[in-house]
Amino acid sequence: MEHNTDTTPTKVHQDAKLGVIPDGWSTPKINEVFQFINTTSFSRDQLNYDEESDLYYIHYGDIHATYKKPLLDFEIEAKVPKLNSDVMLPASIQYLKDGDVIIADASEDYAGVGEAIEIKNLNGKAAISGLHTFALRAIDNETVAGFRTYIFKNPNVKKALKTIATGSKVYGISKGNIQKFKIVLPTIPEQQEIAQILATWDVATIKQEALIKEKQQQKKSLMQQLLSGKKRFTGFDKKISFVKIKQIGKVLSGGTPSTSNSEYWNGGVPWCTPTEITGLNGLMNIIQTERTISESGLKNSSANLLPRNSLIVCTRATIGACAINTIPMATNQGFKNIIPEINKIDIIYLYYTVQTIKPKMIALSSGSTFLELSKTDFESIKIPLPSLKEQQKVAEVLMAADNEITSLQQQLQKLKTQKQGLMQQLLTGKIRVKLN
Repeated sequence: MEHNTDTTPTKVHQDAKLGVIPDGWSTPKINEVFQFINTTSFSRDQLNYDEESDLYYIHYGDIHATYKKPLLDFEIEAKVPKLNSDVMLPASIQYLKDGDVIIADASEDYAGVGEAIEIKNLNGKAAISGLHTFALRAIDNETVAGFRTYIFKNPNVKKALKTIATGSKVYGISKGNIQKFKIVLPTIPEQQEIAQILATWDVATIKQEALIKEKQQQKKSLMQQLLSGKKRFTGFDKKISFVKIKQIGKVLSGGTPSTSNSEYWNGGVPWCTPTEITGLNGLMNIIQTERTISESGLKNSSANLLPRNSLIVCTRATIGACAINTIPMATNQGFKNIIPEINKIDIIYLYYTVQTIKPKMIALSSGSTFLELSKTDFESIKIPLPSLKEQQKVAEVLMAADNEITSLQQQLQKLKTQKQGLMQQLLTGKIRVKLN
């Protein structure tokens, strides 16, 4: 994507906290550019995602964790909670408008200090700003819609915001401090051009995300049809049998050596935990582990060394998450692991099949603190077992679908990286936009 920029050096001046300021840009205080409108402080248990009310609620936790784009577009974002209909609203309530900026005034880490979003496309919907937020509304036409959120993405502004945050476990910004806080403003024409350039990347990102979601749904449907036998490939018409997991391989549990004995740890045996499987984010293979145990730790615990190309399956807490190990490794007790008989079942076919039995695994699990599936119950679950050649054909098709999704995700990450680089350059004025 092309963008209209100019790398010609421009005159600059220096600000003590905000660094180099390009010629023509200003550094006003926030309260000279925005007015602070009233917010509320309702808690999570007063919110819902159903149709109980028509009043949307912007919670600071969602600014940190849910809304991944600088502009909260109500035509796109489906995860905006609503305030319960039985909640009494204060008389001082102020409803949000398009172009308002919402800033989270609290964060558990410095990176989240001053995280901001801009409201877009309310289209008649009612929304209010909530717990631990500041709501800003532009005054005097010094900013343009679509750019306001980026004021707080400027790396120099973000760095300066951290200097007014206080706290130890949770960092907070007071209203008194932020009102007098200085920001960096390009000229209005430059704001418009920068907003347009960055919006181009947002549109491309949204389209890419929609395409990925579509491909993921197609793959899910394909898995359900192929792994249930409802859809068969030409040349494969033999009736599919169903067998128990213990009939296609050896099932081994994991274990943890005593943590009080240092001789059991930091050895040559990779040792896997459930968080490492969930951390793969859908990737098929686990190629390394964060921690290792020694041969002595392996012998003096219930851990087992699994050969490469075993299926590592979480059966505690995150039940059903799985991966194929590309190197020999052991696991902790949160797993039931399958060493497959290669003349009976293809490991990649097994990987996809186990994903489809997750609901059955959960239904068979029990526990008060967290759910856990026993070895006996896991071994007794039945799975479809077509011929080895048909298994390999199914695995080939599903792998191709996964590879296509991975490629699209890599393209998406490239778009995000490009935009991040543009923001660094455009919002600080290191690269100036060309104005017609």
